Amino acid sequence: MFGQAQVRTRAGDADGARRLLQEAAQAGHLPALLQLGVWDILGLAGPVDLPTAVARVRDAADLGHLPAITLYAQLVAAGAGGLARDFTQVLARLLAAARGGEPRAAVQLAILIPDLPEHAKVRVALLHLAAAGGEPIARMFIERMAPHTPDLPLDWDAVRSRVAWPHERALPALETRSERPRIVALPRLLFPDECIYMALKGLPLLRPARIVGPDGKSAVDPIRSNEAGKFGLLEADAVVQSLDLRVAAALGHPAENGEGFALLRYQVGQQYLPHCDWIDPEHAATRADLERWGQRVATCVVYLNDGFEGGTTDFPELGLEHRGGVGDALAWDNVGPHGAVDPLTLHAGRPPTQGMKYLLSKWMRDRSQSGNHG
Repeated sequence: MFGQAQVRTRAGDADGARRLLQEAAQAGHLPALLQLGVWDILGLAGPVDLPTAVARVRDAADLGHLPAITLYAQLVAAGAGGLARDFTQVLARLLAAARGGEPRAAVQLAILIPDLPEHAKVRVALLHLAAAGGEPIARMFIERMAPHTPDLPLDWDAVRSRVAWPHERALPALETRSERPRIVALPRLLFPDECIYMALKGLPLLRPARIVGPDGKSAVDPIRSNEAGKFGLLEADAVVQSLDLRVAAALGHPAENGEGFALLRYQVGQQYLPHCDWIDPEHAATRADLERWGQRVATCVVYLNDGFEGGTTDFPELGLEHRGGVGDALAWDNVGPHGAVDPLTLHAGRPPTQGMKYLLSKWMRDRSQSGNHG
């Protein structure tokens, strides 16, 4: 039944595939149960239903299905479907999955252990475990690391004790670039390995970047020639969720008010001409979005690499240009103290003249984004 469901999916018969998945899940087939949970998250052949998705994934996880254990850890980290964000449980689930050889859990644990000499053998062992399971990000990390003999067999208690969640680290001191509008730099907000991980996670998501036009519709436009990839719930694993909490704390806004991370790539000559991130309250076409999901009150961009020339973030009305190093962030308020949109936040992503620029972008709104799947 599960195999036939996959055939029907490829043939475009989502409703028929869902019926077969339901029959297979009722017969105790855990991959089918997990697949149904994923479909509930995506809204395939039915509405988006996060509480049901959480229940299905949790059931498969509790019955020992390793990919389900990893995904359930991710859902707990995200607080999806009414779950409490409990990173003690998240870590326990990741450890359980990795001990069983689940590659996505193993690579997350490797990234969550600080890149220090005393941790090298444990990190390498986790990366080799993930690579053996087919995780491409793990293979890429192994290739760029200095050779180390893996510390085998893995001591899972030692792994547990070495994990350090990004959102629990102290935040860097703010460096003011402008008082009004408020623009601040945050040096070394993310570690280099976290930057590489986010870039690699986001690469498969990249598409020609789009803008929201005056008619309220998203479209490719000459004003913006770079590429962008949005992290949805299924792409935002426990590492991504912890980084999300860290960026939200740095911005001083509740994490639930944040839109999902976006990876931005600028190749030579690609740019985003001057624009503002706030949603224009005067445009009727965007009024419904503004009333439902709130204003984009703050923006944060994190520089994920430095192997490029040019490519500054430019505020032409202020005469301010900025370029950060790996892991450095720039954040600004898009509205004034009383909530009015600020035209002085006009900014541009200038084109690299050599190399490629990778940024991680985050928008914060003034109300919860729970349920915003746009």
